[in-house]
Amino acid sequence: MFERLKKARDVFVDKLGTVDVAVITGTGIDIKLECNNKKTLSYGEIPNMPKPTTPSHKGFFEFGQVGFKSVAVAHGRFHYYEEYSMDEVVFLPRLLGMAKAKLIILTNAAGGLNINFNQGDLMVATDHINMTGVNPLKGKNIDELGEKFPDMSKPYSKKYIKMLKETALNNRIELKEGVYIGVSGPSMETPAETRFFRMIGADAIGMSTVPEVIAVNHMKIPCVSISVISNVNRPDCMQKAPLEAVIEAAKNSSDKLSFLINRFLEVV
Repeated sequence: MFERLKKARDVFVDKLGTVDVAVITGTGIDIKLECNNKKTLSYGEIPNMPKPTTPSHKGFFEFGQVGFKSVAVAHGRFHYYEEYSMDEVVFLPRLLGMAKAKLIILTNAAGGLNINFNQGDLMVATDHINMTGVNPLKGKNIDELGEKFPDMSKPYSKKYIKMLKETALNNRIELKEGVYIGVSGPSMETPAETRFFRMIGADAIGMSTVPEVIAVNHMKIPCVSISVISNVNRPDCMQKAPLEAVIEAAKNSSDKLSFLINRFLEVV
């Protein structure tokens, strides 16, 4: 796997360059990067790179300069519920880390579990719960990337969470905060599962991000995660949340999220 990552990294860096900050987009989310010297690169041009199969995950990199920083936006990620192994699910953040990313910003569309959330809200993750039943570090360790048993006491950078909250406040953007719970999918949660997840302290639920954050922490790269609340789960009057509706809700909040991330990139 490390040799496969090196080949992918070499092509990425040759065509785009090294990265200071990377952004990974979630389902339905379209980040419009404000930058100079913009370049794009399809995932298909990178050796060993998986191809997204979930609708709205476009499968290309957008790269440019924001001030003195090089920024890469990965339009599309890989999920465990697709045909991929965990190594393939975390191939993207590992590639970005090997391309020298010093900060990784993850985004996702998530179902709201906190009853104070509303559709379209933005939530910065302060912690997470891994309910996927798997871990990307299982098996033989890739020593070149990190130690076998990485510390997870601070999975999301407190420094950058504070900066993100200050950026939101300065730009009059409401930014909720809470605990993200990751499940494997692709089936949605039941009312009973919703009650359970709320009871153990989760504020939002999704089918991505957690494996990526584990891989990023393994590489000792700071990260933050922002969820778009695509729907709110109320177990006593549970409503369906079809993928099309999730994509539409995330798309409707993409401009607000893009503005927040672009302002955040100016100060990090």
